[in-house]
Amino acid sequence: MTNLQETIRSLQLNNKLVILRTCGAGQQQDLLLSLTEGYSPLDLSLPNLRLQAQQNPQLFVGSLRLPVYLANLQYVPSLLPALLDSGLPLAKFLVSCSQGYYLEELAAQADAGSVAFVELPLQDVTLDRKPFVPQESYLQNLHEAEKRQLVAAMLGEREVYSSWVRRVLQQDIMERTTVSDEVKFYRFLCAVASMAGCVVNYTILANNVGITAPTAKQWLQFLAGTGLVYLLPPVEHVAGKRLVKAPKVYFRQAGAAAYLLQLHDGASLLQSVYFKNLYENYVVSALRESYLRWGERPDFRFYRDSNNKEISLLLRAQGAVYPIMICQESFSVARIGKSFELLHGYAADSGATLGSGCIIGMGGDIKLLEENLAYVPAEYI
Repeated sequence: MTNLQETIRSLQLNNKLVILRTCGAGQQQDLLLSLTEGYSPLDLSLPNLRLQAQQNPQLFVGSLRLPVYLANLQYVPSLLPALLDSGLPLAKFLVSCSQGYYLEELAAQADAGSVAFVELPLQDVTLDRKPFVPQESYLQNLHEAEKRQLVAAMLGEREVYSSWVRRVLQQDIMERTTVSDEVKFYRFLCAVASMAGCVVNYTILANNVGITAPTAKQWLQFLAGTGLVYLLPPVEHVAGKRLVKAPKVYFRQAGAAAYLLQLHDGASLLQSVYFKNLYENYVVSALRESYLRWGERPDFRFYRDSNNKEISLLLRAQGAVYPIMICQESFSVARIGKSFELLHGYAADSGATLGSGCIIGMGGDIKLLEENLAYVPAEYI
């Protein structure tokens, strides 16, 4: 049994309805098959089942033979309240969806404590490496990891992204949301790709596509609901600092953003004005995947104040806040150390300690720069 399966089983033992968040990526199909082994499968994208579930959700749920796997719940969102109100053991259900926007709204309105969204990873779930934490013991074990060819890992496979984007656009967006203009939304998707790794500016997004800023915000929420992108929230309060309030946007895989920006080879990627942000996108996504493999949703935030002081990532884990700086070029250890010192009050106010810091850069070896500050090459992530 994998760590992901153990996490799901633990949630079910606590009477949670587990909803597996897929993202339409083909590499997740084998994982879904292994997770749902032993469950009777029902695909709610099929018109006959969809009609039955929509006409009388309570009757439909009552007629199910348990344990059951309900695929594509996004086609019948009204089934979620019926499942929660059925009185049946929630551990006997396993559900999946590829568009979570409306379902998360319904879960928030209903008994949210009975629902657990588990985002499925894209990487190998059999990998034993634990979720990334910049502690000395973890970094010592990281020495044994196989280094990746960074640019190739960032680009991925163009054919995979082509089918992925097409499915997200045509099924998870056009069929499951209020968006009605496919060409305009594709332009929006490309505009989001140009903003990958950046703080979201809804006005710029709107102007690039010819829509209003509120529409751009809603469309981005729809897109995040597909799992193709995710929004990284900022730190909300640090005493004496005026902080950025908008989230950063990252693609689940940096290669998908590169594909939309027509950066199809290493040379064009390295020479692109987007390389720095796509590199940050790659690192953040890789760190995030290390948690998803264990069935955990990581507690990530970023720090940026009105003086443009920024810390790429704040990771909260094991009762501590770990600051992480993602650097493409040279950096000042002293300056980064001072930036990290800003977080003592923030950590204390959030009931945590300030953990050791980490700089993730390009090339070189894993090493300790000074006490409580390590360097890790992105090739190891």
